[in-house]
Amino acid sequence: MHAIRTTRGFSLVELVVSISVLAILVSLAAPMYESVSAGNRARSAAYSLVAALSLARSEAVKRNTSVSVAPLGTGWQDGWEVETGGTRLSMNEPAPNLVLSGPLAGVSYQPNGRLSTPGFILFTVSATTGYTRCVLIDPGGRATLNPGERNDGSCA
Repeated sequence: MHAIRTTRGFSLVELVVSISVLAILVSLAAPMYESVSAGNRARSAAYSLVAALSLARSEAVKRNTSVSVAPLGTGWQDGWEVETGGTRLSMNEPAPNLVLSGPLAGVSYQPNGRLSTPGFILFTVSATTGYTRCVLIDPGGRATLNPGERNDGSCA
């Protein structure tokens, strides 16, 4: 009797075709991934900003003193800190590839939890893809995220 020999696995041609198809799919998905990643970075920075503003407000009430949130360096994209009387309570790292805008002087909370300056304050956090998140502080001092997500760089 003669045994029939069977081979298992892939031939070189099948392997090259499979890798080529995979490379094409990855090249099509990469731009979409970058857009999603930029949106996630903007969302994360906006949540961090709201957390810092909430911390400042609660610490102002708890310590019965003024607490401020101020940008580090030349602007908000360089990071920000929560401080009172020269003591740093919290610090956020820079937000690379994002454009953050807000009052350059920072935001200060009074001991009653209200803003030192009357009126609404708006922060925008934008990714390079145009994805924008907006943080609004009302006159009472409460920071909230705009519920909508915009892809045109606006906060309307």
